[in-house]
Parts: sequence; C-alpha cells; structure tokens
Amino acid sequence: MPGKLVNLVSTLGRRWWDGLKHFQHPEPEAPAGFGQPLDLSGFHCQARIGREGRGDAWRSVLVVDICGTIQAPEEGHEIDVRIELSDVTDQANEPLPILDRPKHGPLDTSAHFLHQGDMGRLCRRTTVLQDWTTVAQLSTDWFVLPRRGHRQLKYTTAIVSRATGERLACASCLGTYENIETGYLDIEDDIQRVKSLAVGLAFCVGAANGQLLDPEVNVIGAWVKTNFGSAEVSDGARLEIDRALQKTTAFFRRGGTLNVAQICREIVQLAPLVGRLDILDLCLRVAAAKGQVTAAELKLLKELSEGLQIDRDRLRAMVAKVLPVEMHQTKDAEMILGVTSGMSNDEARHQLNREYAKWSSRVISTDPAIRRQADQMIRLIADARTQYVTFKPAE
Repeated sequence: MPGKLVNLVSTLGRRWWDGLKHFQHPEPEAPAGFGQPLDLSGFHCQARIGREGRGDAWRSVLVVDICGTIQAPEEGHEIDVRIELSDVTDQANEPLPILDRPKHGPLDTSAHFLHQGDMGRLCRRTTVLQDWTTVAQLSTDWFVLPRRGHRQLKYTTAIVSRATGERLACASCLGTYENIETGYLDIEDDIQRVKSLAVGLAFCVGAANGQLLDPEVNVIGAWVKTNFGSAEVSDGARLEIDRALQKTTAFFRRGGTLNVAQICREIVQLAPLVGRLDILDLCLRVAAAKGQVTAAELKLLKELSEGLQIDRDRLRAMVAKVLPVEMHQTKDAEMILGVTSGMSNDEARHQLNREYAKWSSRVISTDPAIRRQADQMIRLIADARTQYVTFKPAE
C-alpha cells in the first residue's frame, strides 16, 4: 500500500489497515480471596461459565452466584436481583458498556445491558447466605460485547427493594469470557475501514485516464467530509482530513497506483452488498464529475464491479442513471447495451430487442433530455445489430 494512502487511512481510520491483532491470552488469575474463607458479614458475588441445555445441544451461559448478608428494612420484604455488565479488558481506559441485543432493528448504543430478576421475599430483616447461591444464568444471546476475543467482564450484582429500588446489598467481581462474535466496536471499525478503502477506489477511478482533475477530487472530498466529518468531529480532526486528502491527491497526480483487486477483496470480506453498491455509486459519480467518461474509466468500473461481486446488469443500470450515454467518450456496447462478442446470435438479438423495447417508448417523452438519450440509444442498438447479430437471408 503506497505511503500516501496509508497517511489518509491512518488519519481517518486509526487501525483499519493494520489487520486483526493477535493477542496472547494470559493464564486466568484466581479471583481475589479464592480458597480463603469469606466474611459472611459482607455481601459477595462470583461469576463463572456454565452450560444450559437447548434441545440436543448445549450453550454457554454466564452464571452469577451470591453469598453473605442482605439487610432488609423489615421482615417479608420483596426483593429483586439486578446485574450490570461492563467490559474492563483494557484496564487503562474507562470500562466499555455491554449492550442489549435487540430482538428487531439496529443496535442501540445507549441501551446498556441490565438483567433484573425476581428474588421473592426475605423472611427476616437480616438474611445470611452461608453458601454460594445461583441468582442468574445470563444467556450470551441477550447482549453484545464491544469486541471479539478474550474479554474481562465486570459483574455488578445488587439486591434491590422491589418497592423502592433501593440497593440493600451490592458487590462486584470479574470474570473472563472468550467472545467468538464480532463486537459492536469491531463492526464500527469495519465500517470505517470500508469507507477508507472506498476513498482509495474513488481516487483510482479519478486517475484512471492518467489525469486527476479538480471536479473529481471535489466529489471525493465531499463524500469524505460527509462520511468522516460528522458533527462530533473536532476542528483539528477536520483539518487532518483536509491535509490527508491533499496528500492523497498529490500522490495520484504523481502517477501513484493501488492494487485495486486486493482492495476489492477486503471490501467484499467486510461489507454487505448494499455497502458495496454505495462504493460503486461513489466511483460512478467521480467518473461523471468532469462531464465525460473515458474508455479507461469504463474499463476500471467493470473491474470494480467484478471485484466487488456486483453483477453486470446492476452495474449497467447504475451506469445508465449516473453516466448517460452522451457522456461516453467511446460507445461500449457491452456496458451500454449488455451485448458481448461471446453471445450467440439469438442471445444478442434477444438482448438488443429488450433494449429496443425499453428505449423506443421514450422517444416521444415530453422531457427533451430523455428524448435525446432515447434517440442515441436507438442508433446504438441499430449499430450493435450489425456488429453482433448475423442475419440470414429469408428462404
């Protein structure tokens, strides 16, 4: 990856191009006080990994136990257990929230996971649990962790009054968990990384004909500021984005190139089809910025479509919308009409008939631009019939 694009990506995406880091997991440490008698005059909790049957299979659950003393306002007081989780793997920074997993719709980053369960009624004002008592089995389907891999979780377990919500007893403990799912911060990193890769492809399209022009740079710059320059971004960060764009522009204007196939492979691994379509749309708008699309740009757009695993018919539909035929410096029948030299006569005839049916109805449109484009397409279809369809004389 050329150094100048790395500057851009480093500024915009922090770790996006570094790849996944491999951590060596330390041996888990025994909980504090393990093997020592507990002071039952206090309140304690512990967490462990358990298993729960689901049909013929088993799934992991996080088991929370408590012991010690609970002091209630009066006899017969009704109580609940309340358990909050946070991720404290990186002890140098603030704990990361663990989020509720929504049943429907997108993840809500403000919805922090909280489990509350009925504990019934306390017979006495002072209750002493002398043995560990399980109060919750937390399914991993209920929450989303910030990152995949080896995580250190903090469990804050409270016994609360059902009537007032007041905490009657509270304790915290730590537990390790191996998260095999993609975390919500991992997803955000992947999104930002894909955006950075999209910037690289957009510059490649702008420079495909050997000349990167200001209108093309302006389209890319507007897209970058929309996708990276949100209201939360500081003025300093915006200045860094501008500097990175300037450096990247200079790199491509000096003739720099990127490995387009490799970038496309990474995007396919990280982005769904809708995201890849957005990237292709950006590249098409860059190609349209100067008012004319060259043969070199069309060739690269085809390569991008294949690399991003976007079928050619969808590409053609997007091209027709963003790059009308009058913009094409050379009339590429495959791109414009969908016919290729590899088609049989019948296949080419069928494809051209479909195109003719579509455009012939538009020659009487009240919109002059549509009529003009339809006239051009009808002429191109006639030329393509001569080139791709061999007519046999009638017997």
